[in-house]
Amino acid sequence: MEPLEAGDPKKVGGYQLLARLGAGGMGRVYLGRSKGGRPVAVKVIHPHLAADSQFRRRFEAEVAAVRRVGGIHTVQVVDARADADPPWLVTEYIAGPSLHEAVGEHGAFSAAAVAGLGAGLAEGLMAIHERGVVHGDLKPGNVLLAQDGPRIIDFGIARALDATSQTTRTSVVGTPGFMSPEQLRGREVGPASDVFCLAAVLAFAATGRRPFGEGPIEALGYRVVNEEPDLTGVPKPLLPLIASGLEKDPEDRPGPDAFLERCSALAEGRDVPLPEPVSTMIATQVAETKVLVPLPEPVSTMIATQVAETKVLVPLPQDAPGNGRRFPPLGRMKLPVAAAAVVGVLLVAFAAWAIGDGGNAPTTSKTIATPQQTPTSPTPAPQPSETASATDSATPTPTPTPTPTSDPTRKAFEKISAGDCVDAYVRPSGNWSRGTPRTVGCGRSDAYLKVLKVVNDSLECARNDGDLDGELSWSYGEDANEIALCVQRQFRTGDCFLATKGTDENSVSISNRDLMTSWPCVADSAPGEYDFVLRITAFTNGACPPGGSRVSWEVRARTLCTRIV
Repeated sequence: MEPLEAGDPKKVGGYQLLARLGAGGMGRVYLGRSKGGRPVAVKVIHPHLAADSQFRRRFEAEVAAVRRVGGIHTVQVVDARADADPPWLVTEYIAGPSLHEAVGEHGAFSAAAVAGLGAGLAEGLMAIHERGVVHGDLKPGNVLLAQDGPRIIDFGIARALDATSQTTRTSVVGTPGFMSPEQLRGREVGPASDVFCLAAVLAFAATGRRPFGEGPIEALGYRVVNEEPDLTGVPKPLLPLIASGLEKDPEDRPGPDAFLERCSALAEGRDVPLPEPVSTMIATQVAETKVLVPLPEPVSTMIATQVAETKVLVPLPQDAPGNGRRFPPLGRMKLPVAAAAVVGVLLVAFAAWAIGDGGNAPTTSKTIATPQQTPTSPTPAPQPSETASATDSATPTPTPTPTPTSDPTRKAFEKISAGDCVDAYVRPSGNWSRGTPRTVGCGRSDAYLKVLKVVNDSLECARNDGDLDGELSWSYGEDANEIALCVQRQFRTGDCFLATKGTDENSVSISNRDLMTSWPCVADSAPGEYDFVLRITAFTNGACPPGGSRVSWEVRARTLCTRIV
């Protein structure tokens, strides 16, 4: 991201612009904020295109087409105005680098990572093609890498450039080196053209270079039409698939469904991690976006954020410029009086919220974090008239048997199965962030926990060897009525959790419960009994990446790498 410049608009439509994201042949892209406070990408069309009436008509038609496209690996168009001056387009914002940026900075991907990428892109193309839309310009720059998988951007929009772009005077639309032979020949293109581009993109991800080399447009075009691609370095399991996708004749290429099936099999149907430096790039962009466009967060996280903002306005002595420290001091620090007063007000407000929330704020049971059980409504006290009537009556009215009521909290627990992922974590107070469990897709960034098994006794979740494993139980009810979820923390690069000082001033200590916490990655914001905020830099079978004040542990026979924020 880059700051806005003097000539940049401050608002487009109803969207506030916050930063520059980049520019392309069609226009300049900005990070924006919707009226509802959500991050969006706002593309403002170049003036020379806006002056062309034919472009405006094509642009409007293409936007109408792609707004019908769904799918989890495509970026949704949320708004557009072809009649504005200049025209603009708004899509959902994806925090993450492009494939072009990731490979350019950190090199080729592993075979497994390429397979995972291929499965996601193939699924996205299938969703696009099902709506009768052809992308027309699938390239590494139009693939964004997000925490929950790749996203295809700008699908269908490239065709709006047909009558105006200098590269389309002969009806050629696309990017040299990632264009199909039929595109370069000016022939009609269909879904098979996107498959050629997909294969070229995967070859780039697997080798770090374009399959038809570099050079002028004319030279690249000649190679694409007449020569075989250079697939040296493509992993053997992927070579037949990518080679078949780069066939000159569209009829000889497999469909995107074949790419999806083969790549899914190679990825073994699981979420394949990206290279660790790329995951760090994604986490960094997510953090930058949250600074500019804060997302709704649990109340505990909101408190931490406001504490951090207070420290910016009222710096602590250790934060004074020129002290030479890159990381927070290891001892616990005291807030200034003004900041402490703000925190006190926030804590009182939080307590009032918890009381007024009908008892949904979770509490602990035994030594396991559990949600507070639903309170039983008290029986209303009898009114004077009712008492007199009961006394004067010769035959007392029998007390009706109460009708059993359903327990929504238990029902929520009973809906959970082994293998589900849950968007909950442990608060600094030791309670769960949600009163009842709720499942989310395991690939989402807020899938903090994975359920290992569901049992009738939380003791069945306990381990006896004392190893650090990032596992706990989340239970409800007691004794014969107990239901417990044995849960395991999902470690994602860029996430932050809390830790305390160890036995000496220079050591850091964590427990299984600490691993279950989640906290904003803000320096000096550790609450209560905690001393540090730790950012996860890797969860790996190998050595930890260098940089910063690093701390690592063996967790589940792997290395959890962190650094002090």
